[in-house]
Amino acid sequence: MSPRNAEPLVDGRPTPPGERGSPLATHAGRYGVALLSFLITLFVQLLLWPYMATSPFVLFFAAIMFSGWYGGMGPGLLTVVLSLAATNYYFLPPLRSFDLPRENVLALGLYALVSVLMTKLNVMHRAAHAARLELLERERAARHEAERERARLNTLFMHAPVHIVFTQGPRHVYTFSNALNDALLGRRLEMGRPALEVVPEAEPQGLIAMLDRVYTTGEPISVNALPVRFSPPDAPARDVFLNLVYQPTRDTQGRIDGLAGFGFDVTDLVKARQQAESLATELRHAEARARVLAETSAELSASLDYEATLRNMAKLVVPTLADWCFVDLAQPDGTFRRVEVAHARPEDADLARDVQRFQLLPEGNRHHPPTEAILRGEAILVDGMTPERLRESAHNEEHARVMVATGLVSLISVPLVARGRTLGVLTFFTAHSGRRYTGADLSFGRELAHRAALSMENARLYREAQEAVRLRDEFLSIASHELKTPLTPLSLKLQGLARELARHPEAVPRRVVESYVEVGARQVKKLSELVGDLLDVSRITAGRLTLELEDVDLVPLVREVLARHETSATRVGSTLHFEDVDARLTGRWDRLRLEQVVTNLVDNAVKYGSGRPIHVRVEPNGSGAKLTVRDEGIGIAPEYLPRIFGRFERAVSERHYGGLGLGLYITRTLVEALGGRVRVESEHGRGSTFTVELPVDAGGTSTSEATAR
Repeated sequence: MSPRNAEPLVDGRPTPPGERGSPLATHAGRYGVALLSFLITLFVQLLLWPYMATSPFVLFFAAIMFSGWYGGMGPGLLTVVLSLAATNYYFLPPLRSFDLPRENVLALGLYALVSVLMTKLNVMHRAAHAARLELLERERAARHEAERERARLNTLFMHAPVHIVFTQGPRHVYTFSNALNDALLGRRLEMGRPALEVVPEAEPQGLIAMLDRVYTTGEPISVNALPVRFSPPDAPARDVFLNLVYQPTRDTQGRIDGLAGFGFDVTDLVKARQQAESLATELRHAEARARVLAETSAELSASLDYEATLRNMAKLVVPTLADWCFVDLAQPDGTFRRVEVAHARPEDADLARDVQRFQLLPEGNRHHPPTEAILRGEAILVDGMTPERLRESAHNEEHARVMVATGLVSLISVPLVARGRTLGVLTFFTAHSGRRYTGADLSFGRELAHRAALSMENARLYREAQEAVRLRDEFLSIASHELKTPLTPLSLKLQGLARELARHPEAVPRRVVESYVEVGARQVKKLSELVGDLLDVSRITAGRLTLELEDVDLVPLVREVLARHETSATRVGSTLHFEDVDARLTGRWDRLRLEQVVTNLVDNAVKYGSGRPIHVRVEPNGSGAKLTVRDEGIGIAPEYLPRIFGRFERAVSERHYGGLGLGLYITRTLVEALGGRVRVESEHGRGSTFTVELPVDAGGTSTSEATAR
């Protein structure tokens, strides 16, 4: 016991708790009480002495006991001494004398011995009693302090800014859960029930296994940023991240009897860190996208060979932003050709060759992302592509097998569109890198596709401009040659006529003049036709070609045109054969334009018929009419058939056959303006067959519409 907590001692005895601080508890007060008790006892003894002469010590024993019990050893001994003196003086013979006869010595000695022993026992008893009272008081104080500390600890745990839980036994029966932990779980935990019953979602997430391991091994467990989902009974599920600490608790024998769990909600911290990491990653991706766009722009502007440029662009995208990149380009016949398959890993070279075999099919599976991008005309982002989804979007089983082998995870397909025309589709996706594309990547894909399409369109326009310049120069050369062709003989004939006039000053023979006039008229007609063709092309291009509709019988019109061509056909050795029907084929057409169509087709047959027969047929065609012009001449090579009706297009050399390359173009435009259509069937070296189908009523179709078609 420390000196501060030691009890005060008086004459070798502790001061009773009830006397501390009392005036009688002082040193003088205790001796005064002893003296007072002696005097009271002496007074009573004197009063009662006549009745108890044989017992002079009895009452003094009471005073001695009281003095020793209250005052301690000193006051008790004082009372003993005073009682010895008073007994010898007042109650033992000789009375009223301090003489001590021999016979009284033994009685007084025994009295003194008993009194001292009694005083000693009283003091010891009083000390023991005081110590017991002190212990009881300390026990009560300690119990009160313990209850107060327990209440403080409970309040501290209950309101602590940490999730606290205590369990008991191997089944982890809850014995404590603070308010923050109850709020986290979304329910008030019932004490005395196992954790598995109260929080059933803890088992599939491994929390019960963690408790079992700590209880079994006695080793604490600490886990940081553990993702946990709690499902409150009356609220939506909640996902949190926790720092968890589980440690065992032990009984007095050191055996594990339960667990103490402490959790720290770090959801905001984890999400902030994830957001920071996401922002850092997005910043890196943004820098990569900007770098790829800059490099791609430089690549796209460096060459007019857009196929090679697109291949290089795909290699720039891989592996910076993708693991694979496909480039599919539209072909003139409406199909698509895969011009590039770029991949990041060298070991995927064989797989890339397999991928190259599968061309994009617009008529295939509409759920195939590149096909869907083309059909919808907009960029497609597919995230989380699974093997099942790949099989659903594939064109066939082999296609599905190859695409699954690539390990596709996230994909972007963007159509290459310029001036409303779909030029191709750009597809890039991630696989082994595991990266998932976002809206920012989709915007990047759109921008990349826009620049690629713009580059392709610029290259196309440049080639068309170059081709237009070439055609212009070729046309000017041909036109000047064709215009000179009738002018030269006309000029020669005029010079010859002048010589005849000089030779015959009176009168030139009629026969000579007629021959000169016939040749001149033929050349003027040819020159007029050339100028007319040029004017028609100008009107068509400017959209000023008009139709004057009237009722026209097709059969007489064709006969009239054939009659005018008899002479020119005979000149080259060809014969014209007309097959018609007895019925009238009348429709509302423009007579002059329809005559021009028939004239152009017959002229074409005569020019390229190689002196063989030419067959012209007119017949009904449903509610309209069909005109067929077939020759047996040189025919048209297959590569020229798709563009034979184009402006300035020619399937032969102008040196051998002449012409501006405008006749069939004007014919197609006029037929379409009349609401019909024209087609050609030809075999090289075996002639050509031109077929015109016309409706009965042209319906006022505008030239601009015909040109657009």
